[in-house]
Amino acid sequence: MRPNQAAEWLGSFFPAEPSLIDAPPAPFPALTAEGIAATCGFSEVDTGLALEGETGTDVRCELVVRGGVEKQLLGATLGAAAAMLLELGVPAQPGVGLEHLLDRVELPEGVSVRHGYLREPRLFDQGTPLVREPGRLTLLLELALLTDDEYAIATEQGEAVLERRMRRRGAAMADWHRDA
Repeated sequence: MRPNQAAEWLGSFFPAEPSLIDAPPAPFPALTAEGIAATCGFSEVDTGLALEGETGTDVRCELVVRGGVEKQLLGATLGAAAAMLLELGVPAQPGVGLEHLLDRVELPEGVSVRHGYLREPRLFDQGTPLVREPGRLTLLLELALLTDDEYAIATEQGEAVLERRMRRRGAAMADWHRDA
């Protein structure tokens, strides 16, 4: 899927009219609308994703992030995550931690999240959006941003434990200024 096709696909389920912005350090733009941003072109990168038991299908993804911050910060965060995934050489898949991700981004005062964690999107009622093309499957992967304590829980005890803890605390993943 080409970047312009990715933008059209992503725009079809965004909550408002999206706009394209540059997302350095990634070499492709990000699509943003009302606190959500997604890469448009990361699906051109083969990070090594594969379907279990199926060898003839390339699996690719676009990254999505949400947050109550400026759209340029959302885009820069996606760009940093894409670059970090390429540097690490790991498949972009749920459960991958991106420790100290936000050290790569200029943050405004008060932002408490510092780390990235990839997971299945929790943004859509109908499940994870995907596109099937001949020989390729493209899906959406959410970049969740975590505080130091949350990152330790996610990587040591699992995402389910982290989600229970966040629910008990009344913490929202989109709040980048939440208590650590």
